[in-house]
Amino acid sequence: MTVTTDLADHRYRALPADLAAVPEVERLLQGLGLGRLLPDRIVSYSGRNDNWSGPTTEGVEVFVKHLGGPTEDAKRRLRNLLAFEELLVTAPQQLSPLRGPRCLGWSEKDLLVAFELVPSAVSGAERADSGDYTQQDAFRVGAAIGTLHGLDRVGRVRLDASSPGLPPVAALTALSLEKHRTASAAELRLWSILQHDEELTAGIRTLRERESLAMQCPVHGDFRLDQLLFAGDVVHLLDFEELRRGDPARDIGAYVGEWLHRAIGKLSGPGRGADAAETAPSAKEMLGRATRELARTRPLIERFREGYGAAGTAPDAALRERSAAFAGWHLIDRVLAQSVQRSTLTPVQRAALGIARTLLVSPAAVTATLGLED
Repeated sequence: MTVTTDLADHRYRALPADLAAVPEVERLLQGLGLGRLLPDRIVSYSGRNDNWSGPTTEGVEVFVKHLGGPTEDAKRRLRNLLAFEELLVTAPQQLSPLRGPRCLGWSEKDLLVAFELVPSAVSGAERADSGDYTQQDAFRVGAAIGTLHGLDRVGRVRLDASSPGLPPVAALTALSLEKHRTASAAELRLWSILQHDEELTAGIRTLRERESLAMQCPVHGDFRLDQLLFAGDVVHLLDFEELRRGDPARDIGAYVGEWLHRAIGKLSGPGRGADAAETAPSAKEMLGRATRELARTRPLIERFREGYGAAGTAPDAALRERSAAFAGWHLIDRVLAQSVQRSTLTPVQRAALGIARTLLVSPAAVTATLGLED
């Protein structure tokens, strides 16, 4: 991972939580014989979990994560992280394109897990931001995901059997009282749009039904570009907290959805991301920009598909369609995340919802456009 002390210029960094308030971290590292984190060298990364990384007094570079949230769910996610370590044992290590940072130890009691810090690495999101994400990178990521999906076909490793929480089918009918009470105005507006669009809600329900009937395999379950680490020619997959046996279309669709999300975010013109502009370009301008961005990102999806196939699994028509639909859900999920603490949906976010609708209602019609087939 890249280390920087300039948080103002880096959107993926966060201020470290005070380790004095979390003595369990030092206890874990000391128990593993790794020493203590050097306080003036600690870096944290943005995300739902508190985390600390840097060198220790024993000269070891570590990344320590504390799994937050409700205790039972945090325990489930810790089990999933450790299950990935078991899965890796089933891979042909010398030839496998599937890598993850080496797990150094954990504490179930304290919900902590420590990994070896990958030196001189940058995340997939950072690489995409800088324009350095290449077609060869896409091939490597596809090969890694394809390898993951091909592991442990006999089910030797026990994986999470719970149903994925997303897309939340029940919320398509009504939100819970607590959710309605705590949601922002933009979130409420988004859920209103979803709940009143019968074709879209039918598309989401159909996707969940088809997912339940699909051939199950180990899947990441919560894939994004920021869960990739690139170190030279090696790519590492991170954050297997939602690892389970599931539909491979989830991971493929999430990869496609990540690039669509980035392309749509550029429709706002000058600025950064989908929140950069409150006023929309003209329809002609938006269409032109979308076409150009899709043409630029499509090869990154095609090469991902080639890498996926090289791992031994060629997506069939049904998998391609479900992947396109999951890409649509990924866009909606990203808009949901952006709408927290907002009062309105931006024009670009509404454009993203329109594209997501097409993917969920008519996924078979867009698989070639997206690069999921020739």
